Parts: sequence; C-alpha cells; structure tokens
Amino acid sequence: MFGITASGIIGAATIIVMALLSGWTVRLPYRPFIRFQLMNSISLLCVFFSLSFLFKDIKHAATIIIYLLPASFIGGCLVYLVGRYIYIYIYIYRVTTSQHKKLSKMFSVMVQNAKTGTMIETPEREVAVINQTFCDMFDIPGPPNQYVGLKSNQLFLSHAPMLKDPARFLKTVESTVYSKESIVDEEITFINGKIYARDYIPIYEGHVYIGHYWEYRDITEKKKAECDLRKANKKLEMLSMKDGLTGLNNRRSLDKQLEIEWEYAQKEKEPLSFLLFDIDYFKAYNDTYGHIQGDECLKEVANIAKSVVFDEPAFFARYGGEEFGILLPRANQYEAIKMAEAIRQQVEQRGIIHQASDLFKCVTISVGIMTVVPSENIPPISIVHQADQALYEAKRTGRNRISVYSHHKEADSNV
Repeated sequence: MFGITASGIIGAATIIVMALLSGWTVRLPYRPFIRFQLMNSISLLCVFFSLSFLFKDIKHAATIIIYLLPASFIGGCLVYLVGRYIYIYIYIYRVTTSQHKKLSKMFSVMVQNAKTGTMIETPEREVAVINQTFCDMFDIPGPPNQYVGLKSNQLFLSHAPMLKDPARFLKTVESTVYSKESIVDEEITFINGKIYARDYIPIYEGHVYIGHYWEYRDITEKKKAECDLRKANKKLEMLSMKDGLTGLNNRRSLDKQLEIEWEYAQKEKEPLSFLLFDIDYFKAYNDTYGHIQGDECLKEVANIAKSVVFDEPAFFARYGGEEFGILLPRANQYEAIKMAEAIRQQVEQRGIIHQASDLFKCVTISVGIMTVVPSENIPPISIVHQADQALYEAKRTGRNRISVYSHHKEADSNV
C-alpha cells in the first residue's frame, strides 16, 4: 500500500538507528580516526541485523557482511582522508593563512608607528622589518622599506661613527646575535648626547630559530632626570652633614668621620686626638648682645679656628651650641696641644668685645683634649666623652685655657 514494503521499513529503520548511533559516536572523547572506524563498525553491524531479519538466514547475512567488510573499511578510510584533507588543507589552511596575513599586516603597521626604534632580522641578518624611528635614531636616510632584504651590519657599519663607542657597539651586537640570549635595557650612548636603551629578543617558532628582534628606546630625558635626582640627593646629603650657621661640618658628620678615623688608627696602631672647645661665658654674651650678635660671634670664632687648621689633616665641626670639635688623625698629644693653643691665642688676640665676661672684656675659649691609640675594647665615642671631661676641667680651673685628659687624673695639664 502506497509503495510501502517490509524491506523499505527495515531499511529506513536501519538508517535512523545508524544516524542516531553515529551522532552518539561523534561525542565520544576519542581521536577522529578511532571515532570514524567505530561509526563504520556500528554501520556494518546495523546492516548485518537488517539483512538477517530480511533473509531469515544469519549465515547468508554474515557472508554478505564478510565480502562487504574490506570494501567498507577501505572506502571508509578513503572518505575519511578526503574529508580530513578538505577540512585541514583547504578550510583551515585558507582561514589560517588569511588570519596570518591580517596579523602580519597589523604587526607591520604597529611596528611602523611605534615610538621605539624597531628592526627585525632574519637568521641570516637580513632586514625583514624596520621602522622610521629606527632610521631617525641612526640617521639612516630615505624610507625604511628600501632597506628590507639588506644585511643589517651594513647599516650599522656605515652609521657606527654616530656612537660614542662604535667598536664596543658592533662587538656587542655580534656577541648578542651569536649567543642568542635576550638582553634588556643595555645603554647605548651617541656622540650627540642621546642615550638609548637597547633590547634584544631571539625569535623562535616552536624550537626553530627564525630571527632577531631589536628595539631601541630613547631614555635621554629619563637619564637626565636620574642624574638630576642623584645630584639633588647628594646636595641634600651634604646639607644634612653641614651646620647651617657656620658652614662647618655638623655633629652627625663628625660622628661618621670619627668611626672612619678610629678604624684606620686602630688598624695602623697610630694616635688619634680630639679637641673639644667652647666659648667662655657664651650665655652671658647672648644675654648682653642678643642672639643675632651671638650667631655672629660663633661664626667669627669658627673662622678663626678654621684658619688655624686649614693646612692640617683635621676634621673641624660644630659639635652643638657654642661647642666645636676638631678630629686630628695621626696626631700625638703634643701636636694636639700645639694646635689647641694656637686657636686659643688667635681667638683671644682677635679681641671680640665681651663686657659680660668675668675674665677679660673679650671673647675667649676653653679647650679639652684627648689623645688615644684606639683598640678593640674602647668605643670610638669614648674619645669625645673624655675630651668633654677635660673641657669641664678647663672651665673649672679658670677658663681661657687647655686641659688634657688623663686616665689617672681627669685633668693633669693646664696651659
């Protein structure tokens, strides 16, 4: 009826079952070739059951399948290979090639518009890509495209004289290419004062070496800013080590210098002397003449002492308030006393008026001296403390004098 027969129904049912099973096979997590053979086997099995049902004879159906099996396998493999070829070598290749062309064009445009000098070479050192910024850096004339295909070392050789050290530049280029090791921020200086940071990256595709990537960035302003910052920091450091009023070194710098000289004297087993002096009755001077005049007095005394120690290997500092310290490397006690007395006399002879002084009607100073050969069991600051004790003794015994610290007696010499 309507052309419908039992064999037609069986054939249609077989096709539907084969389609459903094939769809299920596609979703299995196997390689494409294994899935394809599995679908082929399922199809043959469905055909076998259909023939068995139609012929009512399993052996007859099996015989047909046995003859059909080689043809199905070989034909299936050919169909699989043709399909794979169409998919991979036509569809994927064309799509990938088109994408590569687009990416290559985009990359080329990006390089040409980059603010960094960029050049890409082939493994044979031929220029593959070069931009205008690179040409401008090396003063290479004309549009950059005309240099594509040329040997890059020809460009460098002809323009190397622009560099501050052309021989070193060419040598590092060759050694970098030879080693194929990436470099970052290698500084290149030009004779016009420009400074560039050079980066190098060897280009690999998988494990295959396919070229060189060079990039130059102008860091002239950055280096200038760094230099200015270093100078500013150095200036701040120097200012932090100076006394703002007298221009002398301050206590902080004296403490640092003491550590240096102490270590040297200890190593060489040489004497180290320290003078600590202050202005007699300075509080009374300030009360009488005011702090502005007091500052002028401090500066005057500092200049007098500075003129005495000018030609000596001495470290002169304002220790604090009206106190001044002088560190004398390799100076014995006699030499320290001699310098202290010269300063004391010069201050007294200058005759700076001091009506509030109980000694003279002029400014005078008192000096404490300590001389020691440093050793490991003595801290450096001890020389300051002992000079301070000697200064106290000079004050106690009348001022305008020198006192030398002694281990047995705090002050055993008054001049």
